[in-house]
This record gives sequence, C-alpha cells and structure tokens, in this order.
Amino acid sequence: MKFLFLIIIIFFNIPAFSYEKLIDKKELVKHFTIKEIENIQIPEEWSLVKDIKYYDEVIQDHYKDMGSPKIVRELQANNGDQLCFDHLKKFDSIIYKTSREAFKMGTSLDWDSCIMYAKFRQFFGNTLKNIPDRNTDLLKNYLLYYSSTDSFKLQQGDNHYSYWKTLSMLAQMYAVEKDHLGLSDKEIKMINEWFISRATVDLMDIKLQAKRGRCKIPNEYDEEGVLRTAKIYASGNADLLYQGKTKYRGADDCGTISNAHTVTRLLIGLITNNQELFDKGIIDLKYLMTFIDKDGVYVPYAYRGGLAISYSREFLFYFSVFAEIFHTLDINFYEITVPSGIKIKDAFDFHYTIWDDIVPNEVIKYAKLNFGNKKHDWTELLKPKKERKTDGLGIYLPGWKETMIRQSIRYVQTYRKDIYENFGDEQYRETLRYREQNPFGANHALNLHAVIRANERYEYYNKKIEEEKQLIALNQKRLKDNAKRLKIKKEKELEEQIKKFNELILLSKYKKGDTFLVFPYNEIDFIATQNPIINENKEYEFKSARIRGELHYDNQNLKNMNMDKANILYHFDNLDFKTAVLKDGETEAVGFFIADPPFDQYLLETNKTIVEKCGRLFKSNKWLVILTKTNRNNKQVINQQKCTRKLYLEEDKDTQILFSIISKSANAIQYYLENNL
Repeated sequence: MKFLFLIIIIFFNIPAFSYEKLIDKKELVKHFTIKEIENIQIPEEWSLVKDIKYYDEVIQDHYKDMGSPKIVRELQANNGDQLCFDHLKKFDSIIYKTSREAFKMGTSLDWDSCIMYAKFRQFFGNTLKNIPDRNTDLLKNYLLYYSSTDSFKLQQGDNHYSYWKTLSMLAQMYAVEKDHLGLSDKEIKMINEWFISRATVDLMDIKLQAKRGRCKIPNEYDEEGVLRTAKIYASGNADLLYQGKTKYRGADDCGTISNAHTVTRLLIGLITNNQELFDKGIIDLKYLMTFIDKDGVYVPYAYRGGLAISYSREFLFYFSVFAEIFHTLDINFYEITVPSGIKIKDAFDFHYTIWDDIVPNEVIKYAKLNFGNKKHDWTELLKPKKERKTDGLGIYLPGWKETMIRQSIRYVQTYRKDIYENFGDEQYRETLRYREQNPFGANHALNLHAVIRANERYEYYNKKIEEEKQLIALNQKRLKDNAKRLKIKKEKELEEQIKKFNELILLSKYKKGDTFLVFPYNEIDFIATQNPIINENKEYEFKSARIRGELHYDNQNLKNMNMDKANILYHFDNLDFKTAVLKDGETEAVGFFIADPPFDQYLLETNKTIVEKCGRLFKSNKWLVILTKTNRNNKQVINQQKCTRKLYLEEDKDTQILFSIISKSANAIQYYLENNL
C-alpha cells in the first residue's frame, strides 16, 4: 500500500505534505528582474554608521530625555546584565513570547525582555542616568558566547519565530557596533562565521512549512496577476531558485519573520563581505516585493483581520531598513518599481494613510480574510479608533505615528515635505514621553533616525573638511599675492609664524631637581568645549575621562600657525580624546587613548611597534603615555620614555608633529583632569 501511495503521488505530481497543488511549470511566469538591485557587487569595506562619534552625538542631542520601558528599568536596577546573560544560554529551549505579564521582575524572564534590555543598554547605557552613556558589553557577551559554543540553533518547532527575530536584531545591533566592541581579529572572524552559519541555516521541515502556511491568497484578490508570482515563489518552483536537490523559495514565509530573515541575510552579507549570502538576501527581498499590490498594500499584513493596522506599521520599519541598506550602496530604494507596477515610495505613501479614523477599503478587502488572527475580527476596523480594542493591536497608539515617521525619516524628508514640516526633529523630541514612542519597539533593533542623522553629520563634517582644504589653498594663494605686495612685512609675519610653530613642536626637556625628574610647564592650554564623559577608573588611573575641546599655544589657535600643516593641526581644534592621569608611587604620567579616529590612522601602528621595542608604561600599546614626574633614580621609567621619544622622532614629519604636540599637552591635560573632575 505504501508503494502504491508513492506511485500515485509521483504520477499526479501532488506533494505529500503541501496544503495546495503546486502550479504547473508550463504556467510559470517569467523570472522578474529589478535592475537596480541585480548583480550588486558588495564593497570590500562596508559600514552602516560611518563614524560612531556622530552616532553618539545624535543620541545625546535627540534622546537624552527618552524614557525606557518598565522591564528595562527593572532589569537595570536588578543586575539585569547577568540575569539576561545567564538566560540567553538557554535559548535553544526558550519559546519567544511577548506577553505583558512577563514584564515584571519575579515572574518568568523571556527573550523579548532581554533583547529589549540589550538594545537600550547599547543605545542608552545606564537607563537610570540622565545622560546617555552607551554600553555594548551585553551585546558583546551575547555574540562571544553564541559564536564560541554550539548553541542558538533553529529547532524544527515553535521557536522558529524566536530564532529569526532574535538573529535579526543581533545582526542589526552588530551592524552599528562591529568596529567598536573592542573585539580581536580572531573574535571578529569567529562571530562573522557564526552569523553566516546561522543566516544560511536550512529552512524548516516541509511538514512545518505546510503547518505555518505559505501566504494563501484567494484568486479573486489576484487582480493584476502579481500575487500569482509570489505564490509561485512560495511553492518553490520559480526559475533560477534551485539549490542542489532542494528548492529555494525565497524568504522564510510571508509574514514579519520573512522581513527579519531578509534583513539578516542582507546585513550579514555586507558586514562579513559574503557575496553569496547577500545575493540570497536579494532573492528574499524580491520575493517580498511581489506582495505589494497595485494600491501599495502589503498583503501579508493587511489580511490579518483586526490586526491589519498594527501589522502594517511593520512594513514601514522593515522597508525603511532596506532603504538604508541600499543607501549605503548609492541606490535610491524608494524609486524601485515592484512587480505590481508601482514604486516603493508609492507603497509608503499608502501606508501613511491608514492612521486616520477611516481605514481604507484597500486594506479592508484583505482584512476580511482574517488570516493569522483569532482575537481581532476585521470588523474592528470599521469602528472609529476610540471604539476599537485598546490592547495596542487594533489601533495605532499615541506616539506610534511619530515613531514611524522617525524610522522612515529619509522617505519623509525627501518625498513628504507636508509631514516633515509638521513633525521635525524638535517635535519628535517632545513626543518621547510615550513609552510606545521608543525609537525601536520590542521587535526592532535599529533606530534609523539616529543612523541617518549620524551619517548626515559625518557627510557634513567631510564636506567642511573639503571646504577647509579649499580655503587653505585659497589662503595660500592670497598669502603669495600679499607677499608680492608687502614682501618685507609678510616675510616677517611668516617668520614669526614659523618661529611659533617650531617652538610648538620642539620637545620640552625634563627638569632635574634634587629628587625628581619633572616635565616642565609650557604654553599649551587645554580649553574644554563640552563637559567631559567620566570613565570608570582602572588600574593606575587617578582620573579618567573622555575630554572634548581645543588646544591653544600661547593663546593662538593651532590650526592657524602653519597652513602647510593644517591637515595635522586642525585635529587639535576639535579634540576628542579618552585620557587618564596615571600614578604609581612617585611616578606620574598622562595617557592618551590613540586607538580612536583620527589619531589611530597616524599613531596606533607606530605606537605598537615602539612599545614592543621600548616596553610599556602603565597602559597597553593602544595608549600613548607621557611621563610628567618620577624619581630621578627610576631608571626603568626614564629609559622607557627616552626610548619612546627617540623612536618617535625618527618617524615621518606628520607623526613627529603629532607626538610633539600631544607630549607638550600632557601638563595641561593633567591639570584639567585633576582640578575639574
């Protein structure tokens, strides 16, 4: 009988575990192409946030008054880092849940809570403080644990949703923080390989695929033949999608999980420079685009009955993430035409119409299907907003609209000036008191507003640098012209400038007293322009802080002292340094952390080599340590500094200048840290 049953299946081409008959290959529509995203060669170096410094600035400027959910505050006050780190180890046996009852200490702890907590720690640091001080330790611990163990596997069961949602959010956080987690090359390689292996995991067992459904859309709604294309992809029969003996049908399913699945593959493909994984993400994305109908409705969300409104906001988030990914590749995602014939921006336009009292008929016709919905019948959407169910799913709650505008801010400021003028950045800040108005909800890990504004600042900064270079070139020409007219006077002025510059970069000689060797006072002053960010003092650190300000020599701005060296000197006009006063007995020094831009590109590798030859003083080779005081008999410390100074003065001119100025600023920085913190 079993043999006979198998013959019948093969003969009639009916899959044993499918809930619907596969479409005959003769009826397949042609594989559609989207020229803008076909055959993209991913760049060797890719980043979502161009410079983390500006990301930090945006957070402090826009989100310093942001509230946080109750569970985040509770975890913060109850050793949440350790609680969640212990909890994450059990991921393979945890079912992803989002019930509000779980948001109370003393009851069950769920993945939703711990991921949300990790996001707020990354974004805001200590949520009980008034000033953001981003902390990525928990994210780093998560990634190192998973990548070093055989954990976090896709089970053939109910944690399928949890797997892709959590992996997606970790990928989104990693996209921002990868280069700023303090990871070694070996750790980065290990984490990258783990992400790739988890993002390329096989799809669920065919029985469970059938159980979960494959976007069943009645034929009467397939007015343009567009959904039929998606249905073919879902069946696994589409051309060019075969992989070995199995059929690859694009994204994992047609709901929210498919967006998380696609985001993960695109981001991890870019982060790890994995072309194959990125290309799979493109296939996934094209599959999702087939579900945007001619009116702009994203069908898999719209057919959720009374939940159609809350699900549809997910479209704005995920497709805004896609837009930012492609923006980094110089592609305007909003101008891409989808198979139904409209552009992505048209779909955004439509989704910005569903917040009002009257839900558009274009949504209602799908909502009537009531797929994936048990508690919210589609008739809820016929009621005014105030009369719908108020559990946060049948309507857009206060703050949701502002949140989604912020998340899709590039679309809004480009295509919807009418909205942008009424909801500018100032207005957004005023609405941060809503808990639901968080920059990212339970299922999101990217604050796109922060990403976009940070990159805008980076681009503006680079534009200003280019303008400064042009101005310097113009000034040099003017100097030459003026020198011709006022040769004698100008030569004297230039001589004075050169003299001052030479004094500036001349290393001070240590003064020998009866007992101590002391670094002498010089005319360099540090002028703070922002309050310092106080760091936790570590071994040997007497005072430690990230300082921001300017260095002046003899009351002069450094960048104006030598136009030929403006490319080096301007770094001291907007100083951003992690510094520390270091003390051990009778020895004092000032440490400068040079592993951050811009000084890493000039000094870091040189410093590592010099420390290897001369030995280190107090700190690792990522710190440039300048001795300010020690006992004359302390030959080891004195010889280390002599060796360091000697080798630095054998480097190229720019490196010598940087070392000299930083060295001479040690007294001023030490005085500032000891007397102002």
